[in-house]
Amino acid sequence: MAVDIPRTVIAKLLFFTIAVAVIPVITFFTVQQYTDNTLVSGGLAALAANIVLVAYVVMAFMEDSPAPASKEDETKKVQ
Repeated sequence: MAVDIPRTVIAKLLFFTIAVAVIPVITFFTVQQYTDNTLVSGGLAALAANIVLVAYVVMAFMEDSPAPASKEDETKKVQ
């Protein structure tokens, strides 16, 4: 019972998985070069992680989904 998952879905998931792991770390160390305050660096890294997650959710909602079955199709299936 293998499920057919489109390659684009896997590619998006892989991209955002890598992004959520890498972008906050890069943000932390980049900001750390300009300030010694780790609270600011950590806060901006957390903000970067949240931005990546929100972008993933938006992309997931915008993804094409199969058209829902019309009422006629559903009644034909029942009969």
